[in-house]
Amino acid sequence: MNKNLEKFLRKRKLAIKNPEKYRKVYINNTKELNFYIEQGETKRGIPSNDKLPFFNWEVLNTELSIPRNYYEMDAQASFVDDNLLDLGKLNICLSYGYYMITIQSYKFKRFRYRFSREPLRLVSPTSVFQLSIAVILHNNEYARQIYTLFQAGYMKHWVNRSKSHIGDFIILLFDKAKGGNTLKPIVDDFAYQAILDNWDSTDLTKVTAYLNQLCDDQVAQVASPPSKMFFEFDNMNWQFTPYAALMLLTLRAQHGLENPDFDHPGFGNVTSLLLTQPVAPQKDEVLEQLVAKLHEQGFNEKVLLA
Repeated sequence: MNKNLEKFLRKRKLAIKNPEKYRKVYINNTKELNFYIEQGETKRGIPSNDKLPFFNWEVLNTELSIPRNYYEMDAQASFVDDNLLDLGKLNICLSYGYYMITIQSYKFKRFRYRFSREPLRLVSPTSVFQLSIAVILHNNEYARQIYTLFQAGYMKHWVNRSKSHIGDFIILLFDKAKGGNTLKPIVDDFAYQAILDNWDSTDLTKVTAYLNQLCDDQVAQVASPPSKMFFEFDNMNWQFTPYAALMLLTLRAQHGLENPDFDHPGFGNVTSLLLTQPVAPQKDEVLEQLVAKLHEQGFNEKVLLA
């Protein structure tokens, strides 16, 4: 066993306790969400802009990212514990992330008009995992709508990239398989060009090699110190679920392609995690109340992402 895998597996065992560590942050944030539900605004208020005034909901950010992170963290702990995807928790994570990205998409598409510059590096690199989760859960509507943010901003450098190429791969794979096939890597020596070029290969030996590459790289990046700047993998989220590899398998299955029976020492049998149908929405009372308040304020997610 190599040192990266050893370190990864040690960190993986500790991930079971992460939701407990983060729960106080989550509970405190629920108070912030309830304040918005009751008052229709955050405690921070809204910035002023003479060109295009802000809506109250445009400043919602951590209020949505904290529960998104908490539910992903909880789902990740379940996966570490029993090697099964907790579909309910992932679904709630996706829902919070979807509304956060909807708001970001609206803001950043108007950023240039408001501030006379591009919103460079203002999209978190972890946002790409919402796209992979939507694909994995077969939520095609959310996936297409989340993709619009990256379609508009990836090549304009809106995403605050780390040294990892995995986030680029997730965006570019969706673009290739289900998007407009118009995006190109914005990094030199893109690590996964061969996978993009052959994502729909019928050569299962080749596909297995691609899956190993994605999983090995994720293991190495999770095991790396923060100084290596793989910062989407240096906190308590996104580390121990093979989102990129599972997204590749899911897209292949959706296109009627055979997949290999793929097992990895860091993640177990990844192929066994594939779903065959969409996951029913999971209710979250606080989010439902928040969305109702947003709709009262004229917020329309489908129009905003059109």
